[in-house]
Amino acid sequence: MSNAVEQVRTTHNDNLHVVAAQHSEDAMKRIVWAAMVGSVIEWFDFSVYGYLAAVMGKVFFASSTPTVQIIASLATFAIAFLARPFGGVICGALGDRHGRKQVLNMTLFVMAGATFCIGLIPSQASIGIAAPLLLILMRLLQGLSAGGEISAAAIYVAEHCEDRHRTIKTAWVEVGCISGFVLGASTSFALHEIFTDTQLVEWAWRIPFFFAAPMALVGLYIRAKLEESPLFVGARRSGELGRVSVGMQFKQLRDHGSVMLQSAGMIIVTNITLFTVLSYIPTYLNQTLHLPGHLSLALNLAPMMGLVVLIPVFARVAERLGRKPMMITASVGILLLAQPCFKMLGSGEMWQQLLALMILNTALAMLISSILAQIPSLFPLKVRFMAMALSYNVSVALFAGTAPLINAWLIDVTGNPLMPAYYLMFGSLLGLAALIASTDRTGRPMSG
Repeated sequence: MSNAVEQVRTTHNDNLHVVAAQHSEDAMKRIVWAAMVGSVIEWFDFSVYGYLAAVMGKVFFASSTPTVQIIASLATFAIAFLARPFGGVICGALGDRHGRKQVLNMTLFVMAGATFCIGLIPSQASIGIAAPLLLILMRLLQGLSAGGEISAAAIYVAEHCEDRHRTIKTAWVEVGCISGFVLGASTSFALHEIFTDTQLVEWAWRIPFFFAAPMALVGLYIRAKLEESPLFVGARRSGELGRVSVGMQFKQLRDHGSVMLQSAGMIIVTNITLFTVLSYIPTYLNQTLHLPGHLSLALNLAPMMGLVVLIPVFARVAERLGRKPMMITASVGILLLAQPCFKMLGSGEMWQQLLALMILNTALAMLISSILAQIPSLFPLKVRFMAMALSYNVSVALFAGTAPLINAWLIDVTGNPLMPAYYLMFGSLLGLAALIASTDRTGRPMSG
């Protein structure tokens, strides 16, 4: 009799473990899905301006020459990145004091509002200098939002998942980011196909910016059901996270200066590659190599869609072989292949251009498959958000978000169409130095 009762108890307990494990897995899927969908919306809003840079130059800088128009438009694109460190500080302070979930919702709301307002701004021909000034203001708000979004999403997912699955889980956040870029590029391509150049400049460019409002409502609805990071809640209850001032948070970061430099180097190689390949190359093909606007976008779309597929594949490989070897391999590949790839882009042969884009996107997939697991793992919980947000956004503001502007300027000054390749090589050298000095925590607990 007692044996039968014990067997029933054992079976009951086993069933409870199965149900708990299933509940945990279902909850993790909801967390990853919410972070990914929010990232799609956030990065569609942010990137669509870059894909319409040539059109936006004609709308907001109409009194300038074509070359100045595109440089001014890309400078406005870059301005948003100058605001990102300030957004990172604000969101980092809030995230380390009040939680990750609140920052996720706030950044999505601000991004959508600023994007929608860009669609309302009259052209320079209508209101003069006020038009580019209003555009700059809205891009600054977008930059403040973007400064917190990627760090909040990455840390939120990283703090929920098991150590052995952190690479693949956080990689889905990057899938969301790249899907936002793909959606932005696809929308821009459709606009070029459906409307004439005159219609685009007069009014059709506004359409994707108006998408921001309904998309944000969907994202906020999904994210509203999320719970706070369990690591953050546990640290708050134990008293590990006190309500310290921003100044005190900066003092705490001093002990992690060398790690922040390592983080910055990895972010530089990843994001110089990202913003050159995804944001600048369509403009490069159009303005420097004189391909039609719709063809420039179409050439970039197929490899970019492949990128979405490759990210989780490389994340799985990195879980077995290590994030550090994966990112080092990609950085070496960029160092060796950037110049040949840009020579192929300038060949005029479509198959060579597609091959070059596939090579560059593959290297990018290898980098971003691991970056959002690698960076949060370097820092202890009490400074994790601020440290990641600051190192991430300062690096992106100085080197990566400005990459389209720097590349366009370098080509204009030197007349050399290979200058973007040299800038990619510069970023890869910084990344290699940082990666070699860093610790690989693949499959292990995060720092602290």
